[in-house]
Amino acid sequence: MKRQLVLALCLASMTAAAAPATSVAKSADPSNPYQTYTWDAKVYVPFEAATSVTVECPDPAAAKWVGEHFAAWFGANSPKVKAGATGLKPAAGDEAYAATADETGVKIAANTLAGTRWAAYTLRQLAVAKRGTFKTEGRILPKLSIKDRPHLAFRAVHLCCFPETRIQQIERAIRLAALLKFNYAIIEPWGMYKSEKHPWWCWPDAYLTKSEVKRLVAIGKDLGITLVPQINCYGHASSSRGCTIKHSVLDMHPEYEPLFEPAPLAPASSASYLDGWSWCISNPETQRVLRELIAEIHEDFGNPPYFHIGCDEAFGAQTCPECVKTPHAELAVRHFNGLAEFVKSRGARPMMWHDMLLDKSDRRWAGFVKFGGKDAQSILDGLSRDIVICDWQYSYGNMKESRKDWPTMKYFHDKGFSVAGCPWLNFNTMKPMADYIAGIGGFGIVETTWHHLRGHEWEKMYMSAAHAAWGSPVSHGVSFQRSLRLVGHDMKVTDYRDTGYMDYQIPPDWWIDN
Repeated sequence: MKRQLVLALCLASMTAAAAPATSVAKSADPSNPYQTYTWDAKVYVPFEAATSVTVECPDPAAAKWVGEHFAAWFGANSPKVKAGATGLKPAAGDEAYAATADETGVKIAANTLAGTRWAAYTLRQLAVAKRGTFKTEGRILPKLSIKDRPHLAFRAVHLCCFPETRIQQIERAIRLAALLKFNYAIIEPWGMYKSEKHPWWCWPDAYLTKSEVKRLVAIGKDLGITLVPQINCYGHASSSRGCTIKHSVLDMHPEYEPLFEPAPLAPASSASYLDGWSWCISNPETQRVLRELIAEIHEDFGNPPYFHIGCDEAFGAQTCPECVKTPHAELAVRHFNGLAEFVKSRGARPMMWHDMLLDKSDRRWAGFVKFGGKDAQSILDGLSRDIVICDWQYSYGNMKESRKDWPTMKYFHDKGFSVAGCPWLNFNTMKPMADYIAGIGGFGIVETTWHHLRGHEWEKMYMSAAHAAWGSPVSHGVSFQRSLRLVGHDMKVTDYRDTGYMDYQIPPDWWIDN
């Protein structure tokens, strides 16, 4: 029981490593002095229908939200929630909260509805069923006192909607991100958004219909996570990974070929996936189409305050007869800034990946960029400072070295850009990265998942980034499993594939190959 409690406390953006069996009190990490907690691993208090839960928040909707969601989560044995004074003092900040559970009941205090949500999630993560019964007849909480607030204000996950990714997986990923206290999810369709303005711009049977997008947005809004759409507006124009040489448009609608860069006239050894890989940015129709797609998907997502224009991996660009007439930097700046201005005209702030903005041959950026060319400096100098630079780390795998600084992030920051650190499988460096971002006054963190939204990597990405964004070290294990089950309960899953973090225990074709 003690082990389960310790892991649950880890999930609540706290570290409980090496906790003694008796009462403990400590600050989770010196980098986040606003995070403190106490709990008693031997004393439990009721958390059931007879329990009084008092919520103190200036927003009158806070107590109502907690009451409705406790009822949905805990059913007939849900504690009774009321608004009132608690005597608790959360730290300053929109997302700070304080919570206690003892013999007098359960108390939550927060400055906003957002903070109240995070407190409610913490209590849900810590509540376990009463012992000694056949079925759940109520829940219990350890005697505890918590004060917490996030380390970074912008905390996002980046989710890719591939044709092979089921919509249930995306919903689970969104719900789980909210439970782990991320407040944004960047949704990249990869040809799976069903545009009505340009119906040719998607794969057949695209599942991100208008109604489905609005349903997911509503779920996110209720849970406290804002969904931000992304359209790849330069490289990845094929809406596929380069290793597949698929193209969501040209494979089925060759009449739209003028919108995309042709393959270079080069020896046969040139990369075969470059045909159509990038948008043709000298074609004014490209800018028109992209703006219309941006407007449509942005509206379907409820006009969120950000929009991601992608713009990564545009290697092989400028092969068409028109593009080569103008210097690439001039074309790129015109393209990026035109899209940025359009996004701003819709009341949103543009975001883009960083890798075309650094020269890959510059030794200063070794290991931090993979594709930028010699004109990267000119592009960066001409780029609108309203764009948030999403500095995605190309260091693949679990980095073993101990990093304390990220020169590219500081470089963009010193150039006047807001910069978000974007780790992937860099589990060991997420906490130092979050500390570094906070130290330079950076924008926030975007945990990218790409095609790895499954298996133990999913757990480690989500858990490492969530803890880093809240200023805590991380521990992996039962806590992720428990959270995934809670999300499944909310979705009322009945499909075997929607349990755990793999669709199958054994791949369906295993019997053929073995």
